[in-house]
Amino acid sequence: MDWFTVDKAGLAKLLARKGIEFALFELTQNAWDENASTTDITLKRLPRTKYVELTVTDDNPEGFSNLAHAFTLFAESSKKGDATKRGRFNAGEKMVLSLCEEASITSTTGSVVFGEKGRWTSRAKTKTGSVFYGRLKMTDAQILRCEQQILTVIPPKHIATTFNGNLIPVREPRKTITATLSTEVADAEGYLRRSERKTTIDIYEPMAGQVATLFEMGIPVVETGDKYSLNINQKVPLSVERDNVTPAYLAKVRALVIEAMAGELTVEDANASWVREATQKEPTLLSKQTVTNLVALRFGEKRVSYDPTDLEANHRAAAEGYTVVHGSHMSKIEWEAARSAGAIQPAGQVTPSPKPFDADGKPLSYIPRDEWTPSMVRGVGYVKRIAQRLIGAPISVNLTNESTWEFRAAYGGRALIFNMADLGHDWFDGSLEDINDLIIHELGHEYCGNHLSSDYYRALTRLGAQMTSIALSNPELFGHQNTSAAE
Repeated sequence: MDWFTVDKAGLAKLLARKGIEFALFELTQNAWDENASTTDITLKRLPRTKYVELTVTDDNPEGFSNLAHAFTLFAESSKKGDATKRGRFNAGEKMVLSLCEEASITSTTGSVVFGEKGRWTSRAKTKTGSVFYGRLKMTDAQILRCEQQILTVIPPKHIATTFNGNLIPVREPRKTITATLSTEVADAEGYLRRSERKTTIDIYEPMAGQVATLFEMGIPVVETGDKYSLNINQKVPLSVERDNVTPAYLAKVRALVIEAMAGELTVEDANASWVREATQKEPTLLSKQTVTNLVALRFGEKRVSYDPTDLEANHRAAAEGYTVVHGSHMSKIEWEAARSAGAIQPAGQVTPSPKPFDADGKPLSYIPRDEWTPSMVRGVGYVKRIAQRLIGAPISVNLTNESTWEFRAAYGGRALIFNMADLGHDWFDGSLEDINDLIIHELGHEYCGNHLSSDYYRALTRLGAQMTSIALSNPELFGHQNTSAAE
C-alpha cells in the first residue's frame, strides 16, 4: 500500500509562484537530456477558450526509457549519476502535469494518458522520440511571459531547438573558462552526493531586456542582476524547486568571472554589490593584478590609505590630488586583499610629511654656518627679521642639502629649515616674491599644521596682510639682498 498520495490541485497552487514558464523549462531540459538532435516546443491558444495546448517533442531514437517515471514522483533517475544531465529528482513532468487539465506522454514504447478519470495507458506509439502534450489554463499575459522566457534559454549546439516553429538561436559566449565547482552526482546506492568536478562556465552578455541570470546547462535558474549571464555546464547544486543556489556557490562563480573579465569591468562594476561580495567571500580566487584593478577602479589611480601615524601626510595626499581611502571604505577582507596585492600604500609612504622636528623623525644634516655663501647669510637674516615681525617671536633658521628629502622647507617648534638641494644654492639671490611666498607658507604652520584646514587658510591670509602692512610702513626691512641686512 502507498504511504501517501499527492494532491494535484495543492501541488499546482504551490508551483504557481514559480511562474508558468517553469513548465516549458522543465519539459525542455528533459528533452535536451535525451539522445536527441531536435527539440520542438509549441504553445498555442485553443480558439475561444481559456486553455492552451503545450507540446514538447524530441527525436531520441530510444524514446522514453520507462513510462512509469512519467507518473512516479522521485523515482530513481538514470540522470542522477551523470553531472552533465540536468535531471536528478524525476519530478519535472509531474510538476507540469499538476497544472494540466489533461495530458499525455507518447513514446516508442507506448503512451500514458491523464484525464478526468485518472491515468491509463494506451497502445499509441511514436516511431522515434517522445511527445509531451498538455492542455492547461493560461491567461494572455502568461502566454506572453512564456513566449518571452523560452527565448532566453541557451540551446546546446547539437540540438536544434524551436519554439512555435522558429529556431531558438544558439548564442556564442563572450568567454568560456574552466573551473572546479560543486555539483551533485548519485553514488553507487543512488544517493545524491555533493562533489567537486571540473567543468566550464560560459560567460554571456545578457540579452536585450534580460536581467543577468545563472543558467544550468542552458536552463535559467536564478536572476542575479550581475553584469554577465553565466551558464554552468554541469549540475548546479539546487533546491528541489530548482530556483536558487547557495550564497557560497554564487560567490565562488562570481569571483571566477571577475578574474576572467577583470580587464572589462567598469567603475560601476567595481562598486557593485556582486563584485564586492565575491571579493569579500572568495579573495583567494583573485590575482594581485585583478585586486589592484578593482581598487584602482573604485578609488582612482592616485590613491593612498589613511595613515594615522602621519596625519599631515593624509592632508598632503589630498592636496596633491590623491584619494585618501579610510578604513570604512572597504571591509577587513578587502583591505587584506588590497594590502597583500600592494594595491594601496599608506599616505605616510607616498606623501610623507617632513619630520625633522619629531623625536622619531630622520635627523637632517645641516650645512655648517661657515660654509654658507654670502647670499645664504643675507637670506637667512632677512627671513629671521621678517618672521620676528610676522609671528612676534624669534625663530631659528637652518639650511640643509638633502637631495633625498622631498621638501623645499619645513617649519616646526619655531625652527625653519630650507632645503638648498631643492631650492638651489643661489635661491636667496632670486625673486623676493618667491622668498616671501615660501616664508608665508611655512610660517602658516605656526598656527595650523593641516594644509587643507580653514585655520591654515586664514593664517596665510592674515600673514599676507601683515606682510603688506609691514612693507608699507617699513620698506627698508625687505632689502634682503643688501649686505647690511645680513644676520
